[in-house]
Amino acid sequence: MKTFYRILHFFILIICLLLQIVFFENLKSFSVDFDLIMVVIIAITLFDGVFWGMLFGFIVGMVLDIMVGSIVGISAFIYSMNAFMVDRLITAGFRYRLLTYSFIVFLITEINILIVSLIRYLFNFDSNLLRMGLELVTKPVCNIILMFIIFPIISSGTKREIELGFKYKNKI
Repeated sequence: MKTFYRILHFFILIICLLLQIVFFENLKSFSVDFDLIMVVIIAITLFDGVFWGMLFGFIVGMVLDIMVGSIVGISAFIYSMNAFMVDRLITAGFRYRLLTYSFIVFLITEINILIVSLIRYLFNFDSNLLRMGLELVTKPVCNIILMFIIFPIISSGTKREIELGFKYKNKI
């Protein structure tokens, strides 16, 4: 049954890749920047494990770079590292709760923006500090909104449920 859900998660990731390329890339001109693939990779890592998150992140990152990327391999590296960082955060002691998921999506989004800006700067692409500052503010909010849509879809087949984080919820 776990294999079925991993295959299903891969097909969900492919659908999200198509949505990212066709729909969400066009919203960047309006300063609305969603990273649907990153949110799905984080969800897959949380619910399927770090191996599957890194594998799916590398595959989809390479496909995305070949189709629309300017530096081939940067998305594959970033998405694989996202899965690794999520695993390190969970093994460091973070709990499986909604607030933790929001923090992880926020933190990974900020780290991605800084790493991509640094790599683009090192390869002599134009880097705009004003655009990066705007991304640092708007992109995490957009990705957290996506998290509330994607995480229930990915976690529907697992036994681990999303907790709200209330300590005494049964005693009320």
